[in-house]
Amino acid sequence: MKKIALIEDRYVRQLGFLEQNKIELDAYEDVLSNFVEDDAQNLIEQIVHDTFDLQEYAIIICHKSVVYENKNTTILSNLRHYCKKHGKTLILFSGGISVNYYDTTEFELLELNSETFYSKNLVLFLQAVQNGAEDILMLSYGEHWKQNIVANVLEKTNLFIFDLQNGAEEPSSFRMDAKLKKTKYQFYEPKEKTIDEIIRFKESLEEYFNLQVATNNLNQSVIIHHDNVCDLRIFNNHIKFIQSSEDIDTYISDGIIIKELVSKEFDTIFIKDNLSSNYLELYGLRVAYHIRLSSELENKRFAPIVIISDFDEAALNRFTHEANILFTQGIYLCKNTKEDIQKYQSLELQGVTNYDEFLSSIEVAPPKDTSGTHGIANKWSIYRWAKFLGAEGEAIDKNKSEVENQLYFKYLKAKNPIVKKKGLSIVPKAPQSEGNILYIDDEWDKGWKDIFEKYFSKSQNINFHFVEHQYKDTSYESIENLVKEFLTSKSIDTVLLDMRLIKEDHEQKEAKELSGIKLLTFIKAFNPGIQVILLTASEKSTILDEANKYNILGYIKKENSSDDNTYTKEVFKKITNLIDLGFERKYLKDIWNIQKEILGLSFFEKDKHPEIKIEIESVFEILQTDMENKFIYAMFALFKTIEISIDLYIEERRENGRRFAYWKSNNTKINFVDRDEYFPKELPHNSQISNDATINKIRVLCYEKLQLNLKEMHDSLKIFVQTRNETIHIPRGKILLKPTKGNIEEWFKTIQTILSKLN
Repeated sequence: MKKIALIEDRYVRQLGFLEQNKIELDAYEDVLSNFVEDDAQNLIEQIVHDTFDLQEYAIIICHKSVVYENKNTTILSNLRHYCKKHGKTLILFSGGISVNYYDTTEFELLELNSETFYSKNLVLFLQAVQNGAEDILMLSYGEHWKQNIVANVLEKTNLFIFDLQNGAEEPSSFRMDAKLKKTKYQFYEPKEKTIDEIIRFKESLEEYFNLQVATNNLNQSVIIHHDNVCDLRIFNNHIKFIQSSEDIDTYISDGIIIKELVSKEFDTIFIKDNLSSNYLELYGLRVAYHIRLSSELENKRFAPIVIISDFDEAALNRFTHEANILFTQGIYLCKNTKEDIQKYQSLELQGVTNYDEFLSSIEVAPPKDTSGTHGIANKWSIYRWAKFLGAEGEAIDKNKSEVENQLYFKYLKAKNPIVKKKGLSIVPKAPQSEGNILYIDDEWDKGWKDIFEKYFSKSQNINFHFVEHQYKDTSYESIENLVKEFLTSKSIDTVLLDMRLIKEDHEQKEAKELSGIKLLTFIKAFNPGIQVILLTASEKSTILDEANKYNILGYIKKENSSDDNTYTKEVFKKITNLIDLGFERKYLKDIWNIQKEILGLSFFEKDKHPEIKIEIESVFEILQTDMENKFIYAMFALFKTIEISIDLYIEERRENGRRFAYWKSNNTKINFVDRDEYFPKELPHNSQISNDATINKIRVLCYEKLQLNLKEMHDSLKIFVQTRNETIHIPRGKILLKPTKGNIEEWFKTIQTILSKLN
């Protein structure tokens, strides 16, 4: 088996071509060594210094525009000299090459465009190398490489005959081109070197292009029938279609594709259009679709298919839309007569050469037995996401079996394959934050739970919980009670919430009446600091508009048939980002609880102290926004609370140009006692606390009025005042202290302590 060395100095570009054309080079590691990144640079450096050894490779492929310290000319020169000396084949590709160049003067050389090289032609070539039947012109001409060989020989033969007839050549100098053997076609071989024999040889070349050449194909054809073909004796390979109560797609996938066609060798597939006792079911056409869309058949799925029918295309097209397959490449319609069948057996038929074109020319309708697009999106997403993550489980296996058997899902798989790249992890990292997640979905037992458990298991800091419940047979109220238990006992930070949880949701037209929206409002009422991420199969903007009223963190859309290969990768990146963001905001739960406890004090009963209440309520409202400097604004609201609280008990008076503080209760002057023993000796940045009026008022209120002699609280208050002052009056042109979410929560708790005492 020949080996190939591929030298590519632009790995990102290679990945782009491979993903675009859905090529997996990993499948050809036995014949291909792909030198990229550091391996490519090391080998290129050896080529520059002429110290390289590629003896194990029969074919060397290199990017012609390779960039390496302005040594491009040296690299190509050394490669050409090496291939000439050792009889190697050299293939050069570049985006700047506009026409193919092929030369065998000194050694076999091919130059072609990068886009042509990184196409399906590359797959054809590598497969041929594995089978020992390659020709480098496959890279240029793809499936038509044999026709190219024959066309070149025909041109040379015509010129030779012209020269013979004009006396410029002798018949004895005629030689058959050895490349013709690669076509595995029996051309006429001249019995002797005469002009008549050479002309007969030329005519056999021309007949090759008519595709009417008789071949003994009987042993390479297979017939799928229901004992309803005019003469089954003319076929050696039979597959009888048996009616059963089994799902039709499951029977075709398992009984026909897996158990029969996968193990058979054939060049052409004949299928009777009717395979049941009811003609117009036309299961034969459905079998044709399955063959084309079944990856298990590998290249066999591209074989020519001949539909045997008692009707013409127009009639079949009136019977069913599935007859559209008759108008795609590699499908032929044959009359149900012995003569017509034998005629098609004698033809060299062409199969599918452009699979993407075939996929774009067909449309497979979704199954009728699912709950609309919601059910389809769930099944498709579970299949894709589980395969993407390598998640396993009984429910996932069951879903996989259904997806891989159903024709519609085979169609989606063919259009949107998951492409993995060598050396790259396609799965993004799991969330790195710490917290508790609650997953709520009526389809949890269909495979979703296994998928999320697999995904979040990559992080040791995440506790994953799910509501195990039979949603379809229950009421919304019972779901709400279960969720409340989890929110209370598990201290949930972020919720993954599906929108439709009960049976009635699928007929519900009002978005606000969906059980998921109702549960969202309940969660936000319980504690609006809990972050919620929606899971939805719907693309209706009305649902998302309704959900956004409740300040959701974001939403994850389950996949559908319109999503391309990139969506699966991006959705997990989005999940990771949203979960990390949700855990970053989980402090809002505590902020809300502090706020709730403060507002529950009798201090605020009968609408007392409305100014303080407004400031307290604004803290959470500010922090849950995405506004810039929200911590500063929250700090100002908290500080305003302290200032208003101070004003309840203390007033300032000016006497002889100086300010003095008096207790309002007894009109006595306040003497500020030195209480620095309660404060730290040194603060960050060696800053000094100014002995201003505000800090003194806070001191005397806390120490003398409220008897709060807690050092930790006093330390916190001192930093609080300094941070606020530096934010308003920037010292030396630079803020030294900035409020953080940790500060805000600590200061809020301090204010809670103060207000509880005031209470």
